[in-house]
Amino acid sequence: MKDAVNLSDHEIDLVTKQAEEAALLFQPLFEVDVTGVTPLTKIDKRNKNTVAGKKGKK
Repeated sequence: MKDAVNLSDHEIDLVTKQAEEAALLFQPLFEVDVTGVTPLTKIDKRNKNTVAGKKGKK
């Protein structure tokens, strides 16, 4: 499989280490229970170049 991406063993080890560090960093986020929480959104109506600002206009 390493031949498919042309990475050396050292590069594969570095990527693996970075992925493990990222998993540890994000672990607390995965533990947050957001069941029943409605996401908040804010629409900036001053910006006319957004998709929401263009909706319905042709």
